[in-house]
Amino acid sequence: MNGFKRICAAVLGSVLFIAGVLKLMDPVGAQLIVQEYLKFFHLNFLGFASGVLALLFAFFEAVLGAALIAGVWRRVVAIITLALLGIFTIVTAILWIANPVMDCGCFGEAVHLEHWQSFVKNIILLGLWAIAFLPLNKLDKPQKIKYVSFGIAAISVVLFALFSLLSIPIVDFTDLKPGTELYGAFDENFDDITAAVYEKDGREGAFTPDCPPDSTWTFVRNESYDRDIVDDNAPIQILSFCDAAGVYADSLAQKGPVMVISSYNPDKLSPKRLESMGQFAGRAAQTGCTVLFLVAGTPETVDINEPSLAAGTYFADRLTLMTLNRSNGGVTYIADGHITAKWSARALPDSEELGGILKKDPLEFMMSRSGKGKIRLQGFLLYTFAVMLLL
Repeated sequence: MNGFKRICAAVLGSVLFIAGVLKLMDPVGAQLIVQEYLKFFHLNFLGFASGVLALLFAFFEAVLGAALIAGVWRRVVAIITLALLGIFTIVTAILWIANPVMDCGCFGEAVHLEHWQSFVKNIILLGLWAIAFLPLNKLDKPQKIKYVSFGIAAISVVLFALFSLLSIPIVDFTDLKPGTELYGAFDENFDDITAAVYEKDGREGAFTPDCPPDSTWTFVRNESYDRDIVDDNAPIQILSFCDAAGVYADSLAQKGPVMVISSYNPDKLSPKRLESMGQFAGRAAQTGCTVLFLVAGTPETVDINEPSLAAGTYFADRLTLMTLNRSNGGVTYIADGHITAKWSARALPDSEELGGILKKDPLEFMMSRSGKGKIRLQGFLLYTFAVMLLL
């Protein structure tokens, strides 16, 4: 029976740990979720601290999950977990009744649940808690090595959070993730999809951007297939922006190789960051790319003093730019209307790297980068779970 209790505790901890890690992976997205909750509960005066609150909560959730999996401080952890699940259940019940237009954000951008689904999920987690920890006065003491495994996992979560703060998410779950086709890129072929054909051991296979192959496959060619869309209500992804005169210029991002430098908070761009972005704009223009600088705001509120950026400045919605690239001053590569790759403002490609990128097939390049990101996330999760469960 004790073994079954530990399994239930580990399952409960795994849900909390993964939820916390997914939010830590995307601090900007987690901040947007917290802002939605503050707005719903009329706590907008705390909006200035939404970023810190999002980071602290995600870290607390991941560490609490690690403690549940490792089985340390069982009684204290059980009480804290019950309090957290109780709050979750009450909040999701309120959301279910009020039914606001917002996502629960339980798993960041990775999994979207309706309000009733979030409520049911919390009821199931409460059931797992009851099986794992009742009665509280009969909980076994953990082995001392489990405190070591918990410590290693907690330190790993800290390092993961620091890495996420300095970069863009290693796996992009937003609506404008790599592989997304922008509306209007191929008006006459919008119902077609391009797949990459790879070869392995004498046989070929077609892979889509959402399901790339591993490194043992060799790229052969691209092929187009009829997408046969039957859901006319499926959302169409549009990257909309206009020039200083208010004229929409969306088509500029839909033909040829395009490098989009975006800033959803231009007021916080330091002179050094602007200079770095301007230098990248020059490098990208020399390679034959169309360079666009998209900023959130209006011509009256935004003043760009960097000459290499000012000439190609366009204006877009702040939330759209945060979805396009989580980094304030990051770069997004769009090839013939397909979002292909993203870089943070701290890791912009140099001239040699840019030249190599443009020589590659865009679909192959995108699938390779996306595949590496998924492998890194899976590797981190496997490593931490191995430490917590096996050590």
